[in-house]
Amino acid sequence: MADKVDVNTPLNAKIAEELYFKAQFENGSEEPHVAIECGSGDDVSFTGLGKEELMKYADDPFWKKVRLIILIVFWVGWLGMLVAAIVIIVLAPKCPYRPDLKWYDKSTVYEIFPKSFQDSNPKAEKADTRRGDGVGDINGIQARLEYLKDVAKSKILYINSLYESRDEDRLAITNHMSIDPLFGTMEDFDMLRKVTKKLEMRLIMDFIPNHTGKLNKWFKKSQMKEGKYTDYYIWATCEPNNNTYPNNWMSVKGGRAWTYDDTRKECYFHQLESDKPDLNLRSADVRQELESILRFWLGRGVDGFHVQNAQYLYEDENLGDETPITGKTGDNYTDFEHNQTMNHPKNLKILQGWMNVLESYNTKPGREKALIVTAKDDLNTTMEYFDAGVTIVRVTPLSDSGASLAEGSVSLTESNVSLTESNVSLTESNVSLTDSNVSLAESNVSLAVSNASLAVSNASLAESNASLAENKVSLAERMETKLKELISFNRIGLMYSDKDSSRLASRVDVSPEQIKALLTLQATLPGVPFNYYGNEIGMTDHPTLSAPNKYRTPMQWNFKGTGFSKNTLWLERNANYREFNVETEKGHQNDYSTLMVYKRLQELRENESFQWGTMSVYRDGDLLMYTRKADGFPGYLVAINLGTSKVTESFHAATGIPKEVKVVFHTHKDDNSAISLSDTSYILDPSHAVVFKYNSE
Repeated sequence: MADKVDVNTPLNAKIAEELYFKAQFENGSEEPHVAIECGSGDDVSFTGLGKEELMKYADDPFWKKVRLIILIVFWVGWLGMLVAAIVIIVLAPKCPYRPDLKWYDKSTVYEIFPKSFQDSNPKAEKADTRRGDGVGDINGIQARLEYLKDVAKSKILYINSLYESRDEDRLAITNHMSIDPLFGTMEDFDMLRKVTKKLEMRLIMDFIPNHTGKLNKWFKKSQMKEGKYTDYYIWATCEPNNNTYPNNWMSVKGGRAWTYDDTRKECYFHQLESDKPDLNLRSADVRQELESILRFWLGRGVDGFHVQNAQYLYEDENLGDETPITGKTGDNYTDFEHNQTMNHPKNLKILQGWMNVLESYNTKPGREKALIVTAKDDLNTTMEYFDAGVTIVRVTPLSDSGASLAEGSVSLTESNVSLTESNVSLTESNVSLTDSNVSLAESNVSLAVSNASLAVSNASLAESNASLAENKVSLAERMETKLKELISFNRIGLMYSDKDSSRLASRVDVSPEQIKALLTLQATLPGVPFNYYGNEIGMTDHPTLSAPNKYRTPMQWNFKGTGFSKNTLWLERNANYREFNVETEKGHQNDYSTLMVYKRLQELRENESFQWGTMSVYRDGDLLMYTRKADGFPGYLVAINLGTSKVTESFHAATGIPKEVKVVFHTHKDDNSAISLSDTSYILDPSHAVVFKYNSE
């Protein structure tokens, strides 16, 4: 057995005896085992250096120096790290500023007229006419989402009215909270929204607060003066048989804006057609109904609304006369200054109220809602809309008042029509001259009238030709002015056409080369581009259909004409579908088709300087130029030749951009060359556009 350690031995005398171990062998079993107990006795203690011993070291000069050196090293090190941190913060490259972009700032909006986009119905059997209506629908839109996202490069869908209605436009609404059976069911809509969310796509719908249809239950109750519905619409006494109306207001669509109702024995007001009576927005009950409609669709996941006919919401409460334009007859809508029925100040207030409703659903980042209106070419109204809090105001870069080729083209077309009609009239008169059933005198009169009409048409044709030539020459100058006006606005919606106006390809009335140049303009300007379905493939207005159907022909998906529907179409397709269609535009070795150019433009637009960069505008004759530059990111120069001749330009001298640039986009050819503008002038063909990339010097 091991010797027992003396527990009285001081710990500081023997390091090996710091702990007391007691070991014993116990023989209580067949096999011996060891039990070890560790512990310390009650008398065990530790005594360190005493105060006197420590003071010897504290006062020792050597240890004083050591402590001082350590202290100095510590503070020098600490100060060094502080200075280094400050230097790094000051001199290190800063992260470029990135604004808080919302979903509606980032992508092109793709506008769909649902009747003409895609029919999902299978081919109908002869005995089953219900299944093959040849009309686009909600399921058809869902079937084309991959095209919209991957080819058209759009994550925002704007679908024109789907509401239950009794007219082709789906504007004579009978139920604002119901999907028209022509397009499908509410379940179809919910599924579309579910799929678009999965694809990270947004959905905008029409909001139609100005009027309802005559078959709406509200109007029927108002006819009967039933309770609160009595004042849901604008009623006034009148005597149509005596040509006595409340005032001189005219309808936008022609004729009087007042129609007599046999049930109520009064006239109701309608800015548009007589089947669309205007709502009385001065009624609190009507305003509550409209808010309920917004909340209904917001609850189903809609991300925003385009307010249709926002300019007509309110009218003069006293029903005062409009101001006639001097020299006009007063028989047409355009004969008046619409100071009583258009852009009323109360329009802005109610728009603010609706924006507040949308804001209440903005519960966290990414859930912002958008309220959109259209102002076309009215910049004053555009500013007022923004002041009212509207998210996006749609305008057209090609002015509706003539700052484009459109006016000259339309005028020329009308003159040609007039000339044709006069020739027809002249021919008929000559025929009637030899007709024994018509007197010679009448024929001579008819001949004289036709000759006069022909002379007027010739004069009009000459005037239109002059106007068209003027427009072509001065388009770049007018565009320069337009762009400088638009710089001051945030979130301008840039549109060329919609369901009520000519398509881009028909508006400019030139070759497809100019379409690509104008698509370049739309994609690279500040703001939110709105693309009307089919513009990306160069679809045109139907040559023989009347407005508005000529703007709404079925989407041209393939050269066989079968892509839209397997059934008889609701509307005649354009005969040029074999040339202008998605299938052909996507074809191999067709990198510079309109669709492929459009796709590359959407990809180019994703760059930071195009997303939020500032713009400066320049012009040299027919050459329109502008730069887009965001701090901390490469800048871009966009140059568009809007003339009819080649231009040679040293862009450095014209715009002051750095001399070293690289071509990153061209509308018509493969050109990714890096060039020095100090040594080389760039040659740009007519109707071509090019984009240069440069770094800040």
